[in-house]
Amino acid sequence: MKRILLTAINLVITMGFYAQSNVVEIEYFLDSDLGFGMNNGIIALATPDIDITEVVMANIPSSTSVGYHKLYFRTRDASGQWSHTTRKHIEVVAPLTENNLLMGEYFIDEDPQFGTSTTTFEINPQTEDVQQAFEAQILANETLGYHKLYGRVMDSNGNWSHTFRRHIQVYLNPETNVVEIEYFIVDEFDQQFGSNNVVSIAEPAEDGTWEFNVMDYPQGEYNNIASMPTVLFVRVKDSNNLWSITTTLDEIVETMSLSDELFGVVNVSPNPFRNTIEISTTRAIALEQTKVYDITGKQVYQSSEDLRTIDLSHLQSGIYILKLTTESEQASFKIVKQ
Repeated sequence: MKRILLTAINLVITMGFYAQSNVVEIEYFLDSDLGFGMNNGIIALATPDIDITEVVMANIPSSTSVGYHKLYFRTRDASGQWSHTTRKHIEVVAPLTENNLLMGEYFIDEDPQFGTSTTTFEINPQTEDVQQAFEAQILANETLGYHKLYGRVMDSNGNWSHTFRRHIQVYLNPETNVVEIEYFIVDEFDQQFGSNNVVSIAEPAEDGTWEFNVMDYPQGEYNNIASMPTVLFVRVKDSNNLWSITTTLDEIVETMSLSDELFGVVNVSPNPFRNTIEISTTRAIALEQTKVYDITGKQVYQSSEDLRTIDLSHLQSGIYILKLTTESEQASFKIVKQ
């Protein structure tokens, strides 16, 4: 990559000569002296004088390497006599240009040196300052345990940034399947993992869920949290005998009405759906509230209008609960967005 060099430098020269002849020219050169009057940098003075204070522009060849150099200069008078040679230390630097970051590299534990890593990542967009996440691929033969992940980026001039370091842990993450569901209610104390009501399960439904019967759940109204007789706790076990965290059914239970007549007269289609659902009924009803909850119980849609077409295009794919309420009835339906 060719570097663009600073090609000019200001020199302020103050020379005094106690001589009868005027100073008529200045000679300068970089690093190596070819001899008096033999260098390329010769400038004739517009106003020769015995004592001069002159500002001249020294042209630095574009082939000069970036870094520190020695600049020499001297003067010659009208009688051909040369002054002593004066030396100045200068630095040739690359011009300030827009240095976009082009790419990055990363490596585990050992540094293969700049630009030689086989694991790289793209930067998009390529700008001077970036804040970007990248995915580091860990080799299958990498030892389990703690390692150091290093990374750095390169700009359009071929300059590398400082190397950053992160501590990571490599651990085995085999493919597992859920094989059991365990549940208990708050009135029954948790008998510890695998010692409560265990239900063996096989393949999940097409939407990725399982259905199972909860035996001996207390009777009562299920229309709101305050009237619930108890709370249901659920957890699952995978094929490696590892248990999930224990989850409680809280807000979703509020939407699971089991005894409403409204449930039998409402039809929701299509289900699964893509963007909208249609609500049809076998008798005349007036909807006062329409609500949709996600699987965490968070309300993601609400309307107080008597709508029969509901636009849910803003939702992500997944399972939701649709709750419909009239003046005296309510019902809930599981809906699936594709």
